[in-house]
Amino acid sequence: MTFEIVSFIVLAVATVATAIGVIAFKNAIHSALSLILTLLFLALFYLQLQAMFIAVVQILIYAGAIMVLFLFVVTMLAPDQNESDLQDRIPWQRIVGGLLGLVLVASLSYLLFTGAQTAGAKASSDNSLSQAVIKFHGDTQAFGMALFHGFLFPFEITSLLIIVAILGALVFGRRTN
Repeated sequence: MTFEIVSFIVLAVATVATAIGVIAFKNAIHSALSLILTLLFLALFYLQLQAMFIAVVQILIYAGAIMVLFLFVVTMLAPDQNESDLQDRIPWQRIVGGLLGLVLVASLSYLLFTGAQTAGAKASSDNSLSQAVIKFHGDTQAFGMALFHGFLFPFEITSLLIIVAILGALVFGRRTN
């Protein structure tokens, strides 16, 4: 069996397992986290098909923005809990989170101050193979022009509908004491 077939089978099993987790978990937060994993696995399927742009959009839009909005609404509508009632299940999780945050800040600072990202971008832009692929399939600039010039009105209406839906959920979920 080739690497592509094995990776497809592993991704398929993982995707089905996390999709079952979406409907099996009773906690809405756990279900949403399982949905994020499902969306990330779907992005890996797109990467196997060499659809880089669709994979990135899948991660940024669905696994990123939409799920953050969903989690925000779920936590706003959750029953009131006191901060003193909540306990950390793992006592050292704050320390590990702080250390991982410092590692992230250090690595981003290193990339910013050394200019490592611009050297990689210059090397990849000089590649004639990538230029040929862009010429054949089109580029993201053409996609952006079509989206924001040809379909600007539906794009803005969609964002307005999302905002109205969130406000409606907050109004309906508000408890009067």
